[in-house]
Formats: sequence, C-alpha cells, structure tokens
Amino acid sequence: MIAKSIRIVISILLVGLIFAGCSEQPSQSTLEATIPQPTDVPTQPVSTFTPMPEVEPTKQSSSEIIENMVERMNAGDVEGSLAYFDEDAQAYIIGLPPTGMETYIGKEKIRALWQDSVANHFQWEVNVPRTDGEIVIVYAKTWHDFTRLLEVAPLDYVDVYEVHDGKITTYGTTITPGSLAKFMPAFLEVVPPEEPAAQSTEQPVSEMTVNLSGGTCTIENLAPLKMGEIKVNFNITDQNKDQYAISIFSLDEEKNILDLMASTVGDPPLWAKILLMKEEEPKTDQSYTFTVEKGPIYVVCWSKPPALPIGNAGPIEVIQ
Repeated sequence: MIAKSIRIVISILLVGLIFAGCSEQPSQSTLEATIPQPTDVPTQPVSTFTPMPEVEPTKQSSSEIIENMVERMNAGDVEGSLAYFDEDAQAYIIGLPPTGMETYIGKEKIRALWQDSVANHFQWEVNVPRTDGEIVIVYAKTWHDFTRLLEVAPLDYVDVYEVHDGKITTYGTTITPGSLAKFMPAFLEVVPPEEPAAQSTEQPVSEMTVNLSGGTCTIENLAPLKMGEIKVNFNITDQNKDQYAISIFSLDEEKNILDLMASTVGDPPLWAKILLMKEEEPKTDQSYTFTVEKGPIYVVCWSKPPALPIGNAGPIEVIQ
C-alpha cells in the first residue's frame, strides 16, 4: 500500500492540479459508465474573462450553470464560482496520483481547492456535448502552473455533474487515459515512485468489510487476503443517492490503481477482470463472496446518479 507520508506530500503537490479537474463486466449493470471519450475539445485556453452579471441560478439551464460556474472560476472569482454549488456538494477527482481518488465533501472543502487553483493561474475550458435531465456531461481541458512547469498542459478530462434546483450537488472529473499516460512520466521525474512494499507479515484473512459513509468508502482493518473464497460485507449508511455499488478487480501485471480509475469512463478495459459487482439500495447491509486466484486486488465504490466512482482501495495483497 502507498505510504501515508508519500501520499500527503504528493497530495499537497497536486491539490490544485487535481481540481482540473474487466473482461467479465456485467452487461446489464445500471452503473456501467457509458460516457464517450472526448474527441472534439477546443485546444486553446481562454486567457481572460469579464465577470458576469448576477443571474438567478434557477432560471438557467443545467449546461448554462456549468458554463457560468467555469467562466467565473477562470476570471478568478472563487466565490462567484462557488455560488453555483450546493452547501453539501460532493466533488471527486479521479485517476491522479497517489491513490487515483480525491474526495471533497461540502462547499468549504471545495473552496480550499478553488482558492489554490486560482493562486496557480488555473484555466479551464469546457465543451458540453449533452445533458440528460439533471446530469451534465463535459469534456474539459485544464492549464495549471504545475502542469505548465511539467510541460504537459493542457490535460484532458471527462467531467460529470448533477444539478438540482439550480445548484451543483455532485461533480466528478476523470483524467483520460491518454492524458494520464502523458502526465505520469513527467510527474515521476519530480516525485519518484516509492520502493515496492515488502510482503506483509500479517496473517491473511478471508473476510473484508467495506463501509460506505459520508460520500465515500473505507475498508475496516485492511489486511492481506488469503487466496480462495473471500467474504465481503458491504455496509451502506448513506442515503442521498438512489443506488450504491461495490466492484472488485484484478488487473494485468503492468497496470495499477491509476490506470483503473482513469478507465472508469467509457468501455471496461480488457486488462481488468471484475471479480465482484453488486448494486444496493441506500442504508443496506449485505454480504457476498468471490474467489481470488491471484493478487493484488482493487476495490472501487460507486454511487448513482450520476454513475460515478466515490472511493477506492488497493492494491490489496493476496497470499496463498
């Protein structure tokens, strides 16, 4: 597992940047991501914006709310941009190091991210290809002092928003696999990868508990798993979404948690094998079993609407 100290250092380096935003996959899963990859996103950043006049958010369409929120952010108007967010808004940054998942619950947490981004001359360009009721899909390009320094700007993202009663209640941004492949070599020159962890001396277990609460998920007493049949207890206390889900993967040897998270948009990758996929209603406790033949494995939790990863864990060691 990634060392806590490394995670903290890298998170500080990326806090502004990350704002930028399974061969057996069940075919009928209602949480299967179907958002297309970006194909026609403008390539030039917008350098300056004039702050917009005050507009009653409830009189704007969902796409206009997103576009106006972005325009205010690009103009350095943090509070004007945040005015479009619900007080309890949830934001998820997906696919970037160290863990592939950053979670910000509540407008105050998002404010710190917005302020840091403005301090680093963040620019954000969006193209809204479609909306589906309260759900808005966005193709995004971002510029940030850190990515400019690494000479990898702009980076491409696929964003998804839920807009309810004129306010953004959920925001998720996922780096595209192509941009991740461009970013990581430059990033690793600045932050070299840590040495592989030694094999755990803990006694392997055949049971794990995943708790979904506060807009994300965690694993109780994370320990190596024993090869064979594994019992999973999935405890959901949240109830602000229609559905929640848990998925467990094994990956081809050359892939990692970042590759997996960047691939949660679009078709399931051939290099990821899904070992378990279960969907549940809010406030539900359920137990399931799956069989693991080799490790490591990775856990991804989801919520809907919109269909979005909200937490993860891995790599989790598997011992014979």
